[in-house]
Amino acid sequence: MRVFTLCFLLFALALSASAQDVKPKDRLTQEENETWLQKYQQLDDSEEKLKMIKAKILYDAQFVGPRPGISLTGLNEAQRQALKERESKKPKVTADCKILFVLQTTQSHFLDLEKSPQYKAFVEHLETFSISDTILTGASASAIYGTRARCGVVLLKTEDPDALNYLKTINNQK
Repeated sequence: MRVFTLCFLLFALALSASAQDVKPKDRLTQEENETWLQKYQQLDDSEEKLKMIKAKILYDAQFVGPRPGISLTGLNEAQRQALKERESKKPKVTADCKILFVLQTTQSHFLDLEKSPQYKAFVEHLETFSISDTILTGASASAIYGTRARCGVVLLKTEDPDALNYLKTINNQK
C-alpha cells in the first residue's frame, strides 16, 4: 500500500511540474489578421471556411478593438474631467485592428462579439448554415465600412431559412 501511495504522489508531482501556464495572447496585430485572411482565401471547402470563421470570431472576442478618440470640444472643465475618468475605466486597446465579419440578410449584422454578444449563439452554430462569402480589403472595404474595415471584411450572405430563423430568435431576445 505504501508503494502504491508513493507512486501516486510521485505521479501527481510529475504532472503538476510538467503543466504549463497557458497565458492568452495580450495583443492582436494587423499582421496576424493579414495572415489569417491569406489562409482563409486559400480554402475551397465552404464548411472548412465556416469553421475557420467561427474560430476567428470566438478568438477575436477576447481582444478589445480600437476605439475612436474622444473630443473634449465644447465641454466645461467638470464635463472634461468626468469624460476622462469614464474613458480611463474602459479596457485598454489590445488589437491593432480586427477583421470585420458582416452577415448580410435583409439587413447587416456585425458579428463582433465584443460589441454584440447576443450573436455568440449564432456564431457557435455557424457551420450548420448555408452561407456564401466575399472578401473585401483595402479601399473597397473602407469605402463601404469606413476605418473599422482597415484589416479587411468578410462579407457573409445567406438565405438559409434556418439561419434566418436563428437570427430572428436572437434579435427578438435583445
